[in-house]
Amino acid sequence: MERYLSVGSSFLRKQYLPHLLVTLFFCAMSGFFVSFRNLSPRQAAKVMEMFVIFVGILLLTPLFMPEQNREVWLLEKSKRMALWQVYLVRVFQAIVILALIVTVFIGILHLGNSEFQTKKLWIGSFCETCFLGSVGFCISGITNQVVLGYMVSVLYFIGNIGGSKYFGKLALFRMMNDNFSFIPWMAVGTVILLIAGIVVREKLNR
Repeated sequence: MERYLSVGSSFLRKQYLPHLLVTLFFCAMSGFFVSFRNLSPRQAAKVMEMFVIFVGILLLTPLFMPEQNREVWLLEKSKRMALWQVYLVRVFQAIVILALIVTVFIGILHLGNSEFQTKKLWIGSFCETCFLGSVGFCISGITNQVVLGYMVSVLYFIGNIGGSKYFGKLALFRMMNDNFSFIPWMAVGTVILLIAGIVVREKLNR
């Protein structure tokens, strides 16, 4: 356990901090772009689906970034802990932070006297945010290009605007229509994409 804590702490301080700061800045600026006061269930869902969802892209997509540098990858590979374990530690950290941010935004909506079902909105927002971030994570892992991960996840978001019917069970923006049937599908999809990103990256870099 001590090794995992050490790896996670080192990553947070030395490589992940800029991404966290960008995410926190994005969250801090949210009040200038959206309202959190006196919202209906549909409006509260819209805030989470059209704004907070980007936190997943910001937190999950760059987790492979240090190893884009071949020398860093070789250095990490030479250490006692397997790289897939290192990646899992990073994913766990990112998901915990993501869950905290979703919780904070849900709390802000409550403080603004908005009306919604807390549990359903939290779970739905968490699943959508994780799923969209895992799209970028998987693409960056397969291509070794974090920029492509950002691009594909953003394109997935844009493609769902007006075209969500083409994405089936993995379509975004359904909470606004009080439809939460996507939750198990996106939960499974997130796990598959996260595992695929790690496994494929390991095979391609051997």
